[in-house]
Amino acid sequence: MDPFLLLGQLLLLALGANAVAVSAPELLPGHLIRAGLALLVTLLVAYTPLRLWLRASPALYLASLAVLVLTLFHGVLMNGAQRWLEIQGFSLQASEFAKVFLILYLARYLERHGPDHPIAGPVGLVGVGAALILLQPDFTSAVFLPILAALLLIAAGVPARRLIAIGTSALATAVAVSGIFAHRLSHVFERLRAFMEGKDIFQVSRGLEAIKNGGVFGQGPGATLYPPVPYAYNDAAFAALAFALGAVGVLVLFLAYTLILGRGLQIAFTTEGATSLVALGVTAMILLEAALHVAVNLRLFPPTGLPLPFVSYGGSTMLAHGLALGLLHAAAREAGQAHREAEEPA
Repeated sequence: MDPFLLLGQLLLLALGANAVAVSAPELLPGHLIRAGLALLVTLLVAYTPLRLWLRASPALYLASLAVLVLTLFHGVLMNGAQRWLEIQGFSLQASEFAKVFLILYLARYLERHGPDHPIAGPVGLVGVGAALILLQPDFTSAVFLPILAALLLIAAGVPARRLIAIGTSALATAVAVSGIFAHRLSHVFERLRAFMEGKDIFQVSRGLEAIKNGGVFGQGPGATLYPPVPYAYNDAAFAALAFALGAVGVLVLFLAYTLILGRGLQIAFTTEGATSLVALGVTAMILLEAALHVAVNLRLFPPTGLPLPFVSYGGSTMLAHGLALGLLHAAAREAGQAHREAEEPA
């Protein structure tokens, strides 16, 4: 396994344990089990040839869409959203896995057909996924999916004329869909309006107080989060971490993500084809989610509900990110093998 990626993941998992310990200590045992499973998933995926995942990617992405459909009809309603499907006591959030499988699917498609091949089919499947997630409703993940797809299409060199045509159609469809289901997205518009008008958002304000109370070295993992922050173990994990470990813990957090960012980009730039796109997509997914989570907690961005990768509490998000990082390990292993073969004398 790649030592830099492994170190980054282990640091984040340790920081996550501290964040959950101060915000919801009763959830800590379950969180540690999920963290261990995520590490195991990373290990198993890292030693699986990347081409096998690429070959299975169309089926995997279609399967995630099917689970999203099932979730709309048989999912568990929680906090006004129907995002989880109960399977033998385990709550599955298919949208988290859809992001990873989408990266694999688009990487495979673009490698096989080239950047100037019609992309209406793949983009249509991206739209289906985004629409199904929007109906839950989960506005942030619904928007995140096409942004991730657009990044991969641009990186693959898809011509601007295709991107503009598809983007215009997608925007028109999104506006129409959001209008039809505006009543289900009212809370999203309210949060956005409150942020734009500079109004107080309770969770964010309490989180900022907790961050200040953390100081330089934090209150320690044995302390109780003060003031209490709603869903601090998930939506405000950054605030909980800053309270527990202070500015020192925040610096370690940024170091861990920097390790993943630097190594991920290095792998993307030293490989070709689908391997490069997978490395870029996984790196972008993890770092964009982390950046948005931190920005929300610092009142620099409207509330999104995105978790902090490998830090926030949650089974599906932890396992999906473990899978994603495993793919990055696999890409790193292939890059290393290619480098060694290139150095061997003919």
